[in-house]
Amino acid sequence: MISLIIPQNKQLQYIVLGAICAVVSVFPLYWCVWGTKNRAKAMAKLHPQMEQTVSIPLLKQLQIVFTNRPFLFVVGIYLCSWLSVQLTASIIPYFVVSWMRLPSWHFNLVLLAVQGTAMSMLFVWSAISKRVGKQVVYYMGVSIWIIAQGGLFFLQPGQVTLMYIFAIMAGFGVSTAYLVPWSMLPDVIELDELKTGQRREGIFYSFIVFIQKICLGLAVNIVLQRLGTAGYIKPTTNIPIPVQPNAVLEVIRVSIGPIPAIALIIGLILTYFYPITREMHAEILLKLQARQQQRDRLE
Repeated sequence: MISLIIPQNKQLQYIVLGAICAVVSVFPLYWCVWGTKNRAKAMAKLHPQMEQTVSIPLLKQLQIVFTNRPFLFVVGIYLCSWLSVQLTASIIPYFVVSWMRLPSWHFNLVLLAVQGTAMSMLFVWSAISKRVGKQVVYYMGVSIWIIAQGGLFFLQPGQVTLMYIFAIMAGFGVSTAYLVPWSMLPDVIELDELKTGQRREGIFYSFIVFIQKICLGLAVNIVLQRLGTAGYIKPTTNIPIPVQPNAVLEVIRVSIGPIPAIALIIGLILTYFYPITREMHAEILLKLQARQQQRDRLE
């Protein structure tokens, strides 16, 4: 039944998966724009001074981000989370085919299990975070995620059901990687606004995305290069699932287990020491609200 749904051609599999991800990824972006358009126009009319463009030199922007201690914690949490996400996503095809000895279409289902769980859990984690806070949600999700990554390391060929269970468990944690670091960024921006009187979202968002592309791109590339150095044997038409050397299998298992798990543990430590608590954030919002009310009275 599964073989009838999933195309057998590898190129077509990538095209189908890419098309599904494109639709799922692009639609929420337009949804956000449509949902905020009217409010943005209303705020622009109410506070026209906020729409004035402010040019800040690059060195000054770097000084702003590197002297903002809570932001550096968010960057660390974000990089640790996404290192685990991207490293696992890049190594899972090799893990499924070379270690588990399964047909290549299985890794599409594994990714679907992870991403499907992550997307569906976003709403659940968001609701829980309103009750217990972002940090507690991150602890819960990442703890499950670490167990899943450790389980994949110890997984043996033939344990296919267990592989999918670990994939779903990982999805619980991946969901918090989507949710928590990005929801921490507004806290940092609001603290910066309280201290400086300026809203400088662009500096913080652009810097964290830039760092993500550079650092995670290098990390994933290094791991994939290690596969080649260890002697990875490429599949051919005659031998679609070649037997890989033990050195290659070890790189695959370490890359899907200990490395992501260590990164996640570091992320948990950074989250524990993250300085903006729920109480502190509530106090920041109250002070910003009081300041805005004072401005409105003066106007």
